[in-house]
Amino acid sequence: MAVISPIICKTIGAAGIAAALYDTVKVSNHFAAAGKEDAAADYYQKLYADTRTIDNISYVSNAAQNKITDLREKNPLPVIWGSIKGWTKGALYTLCNWLPAAGCASLALLTKGFLSKLGAAGVVLCSIYNIAHNGFGVGKNNPMD
Repeated sequence: MAVISPIICKTIGAAGIAAALYDTVKVSNHFAAAGKEDAAADYYQKLYADTRTIDNISYVSNAAQNKITDLREKNPLPVIWGSIKGWTKGALYTLCNWLPAAGCASLALLTKGFLSKLGAAGVVLCSIYNIAHNGFGVGKNNPMD
């Protein structure tokens, strides 16, 4: 049992960290796609408003404005920045949700003896809570009530 216990604790810790990182990457990619779409919509809405308003009646100004608009339409930076902001928002959101489980998993991975067993037990308890709460609805407020 003295040989098996550390292996089980480290395996549970690795599984907890892997689940947290997997979930973080998946949710972050979803938030990045949404942030990219939001940034593109905002950018193109402002661009369209700028192209529809002109301060004076001038063919030269109109031609210059059309060329500048063409250049601004091809600018990838607002969309990239929206994607980065969305990914960061998703990563922080998910990591905050996984904080107890990730902390316990880190404790199980990085320590020995009693602390490692305590961390593994914490990961198991966090997993049981997650399954009971999200899978079976224990502790959730039913919107039908």
